[in-house]
Amino acid sequence: MANVYIGGKRKRGRRIWLILIIIIAIIVAFLGFMFYRYNQFVNNPVATSNKITYTVSYDNGLYFIRVLNDNRKIMIVKVEDGTTFPESYITLSSENLDKVTNDFLELFELNSNFNYYFHINDDVANKFISKLGGSNLKGIDGVFDALINSEMRFWQVFSLEEYIDIVKNYDRSTNLDEEGVYALINGFSKYSITNYDKLTVPLLLTKPLQINIANQTIERKYVDIEAFERIKEIVE
Repeated sequence: MANVYIGGKRKRGRRIWLILIIIIAIIVAFLGFMFYRYNQFVNNPVATSNKITYTVSYDNGLYFIRVLNDNRKIMIVKVEDGTTFPESYITLSSENLDKVTNDFLELFELNSNFNYYFHINDDVANKFISKLGGSNLKGIDGVFDALINSEMRFWQVFSLEEYIDIVKNYDRSTNLDEEGVYALINGFSKYSITNYDKLTVPLLLTKPLQINIANQTIERKYVDIEAFERIKEIVE
């Protein structure tokens, strides 16, 4: 008569259940961590602030992106690099984006809870566009178009650092961080947008004004004051 080892089968059954419980616990812990990280970005001080300003230098333009969380709006103001505002003697230059951000806020009499700034070129723009999901447009217009058509899903918070790496490989001076990237993508995907084609601050003359001082010739690009004042009334 064959021997029956019931105890051995019970032990194998317990091992299988133990392995399943461990696997389920790991999956639950991983999903819990993902939701925890997502909620960290959703509720972080940047994402919940009223106003955020991003200054982007591209080609010969300065793009000031206002993310207005309180009004669910985005406004993009474009100013040509090197534009001088004669009444305040302020020149908006891409040489120092930290300073130019504060100068922009002063000129337009705006406040901002958080400020971010970075330089991009065509290569950085195209990498950004690809990371965001693509666009038929290129350059800065492609970045804005890709941002508008993007959507921040909870698992994507783990790849936010990749956006920062794209920028920092070109511009080491940027202060862009994960919270700033999240707020930017989230705002563009959900809010109404006034693009820079409606908020471009024009120059007074089509060519820079040449000023002769001693043996030097200085070029100045003066803003069209009346047009500036009209745009200033619109921008929040």
